[in-house]
Amino acid sequence: MAANTVVLTAADGRVQALPLASLVERNAVLADHVNGEPIEHSFGGFNQLMVPGLPARYFVRDIVSIEFEERDVPPSFPAFEDDGHDFTNRPNVSVQGKTVFRTGETARFEGYADDFDRAIVAVELSFDNGENWLRCATEGAEAGRWVWWTFDWDTEAPGVYQLSVRSVNEDGKKSPIPALHRFTVMES
Repeated sequence: MAANTVVLTAADGRVQALPLASLVERNAVLADHVNGEPIEHSFGGFNQLMVPGLPARYFVRDIVSIEFEERDVPPSFPAFEDDGHDFTNRPNVSVQGKTVFRTGETARFEGYADDFDRAIVAVELSFDNGENWLRCATEGAEAGRWVWWTFDWDTEAPGVYQLSVRSVNEDGKKSPIPALHRFTVMES
C-alpha cells in the first residue's frame, strides 16, 4: 500500500496527521525511553513522537494508534523559523521527586535537561525561590543528547519547600522558566 500520511491518535483523543516523507527525512522517532530511562517518569505518557528540528507542538504523546494513509494532498508542516516563540523555555528542564520526606532523610530529585543542538553543561537548583542557586555540572554532556540528572539533598528542618530547577547550555543560557517541585519535610 502506498502512503504519504501518518495519522497518530493519542490516549487523550488527540489526532495528528503528519507528512510521512517529512517524518522520514527528519529522522522522527517514536520513543519510549530517553538515554535508557522510561519517558513515562518525566513526560507523563508511555511513548512520544519526537521530530528533530521542530517545536514540541508536533510531538504527540502517549500514542495508541498509528495509521498510514494515501491522501490526494498530504498534510505539511507549516514553514518554521526559530524565532524564540516555539522554544520559549529553551534550554528545557524537568524535575520529579517524592512530595513528603522526614527530617534526616535524604531527598532525591531527578529529571531531564535538553537544549536541542546545544549541550547542557549544568543544572542549577534553588531552595529559596531563586535567591541562591546551587550549580551541578553535567560532565560529558553532548549536544543533541538529553541529560538525566540526579541531586540528593539532606533534609534538616521540617517545613514546606519549593525546589526550582533550571538548566544551563554551553553558551551560558539558562532556562527562563524553571521547573518547580513542591514538597514537605515532616519531623521524624
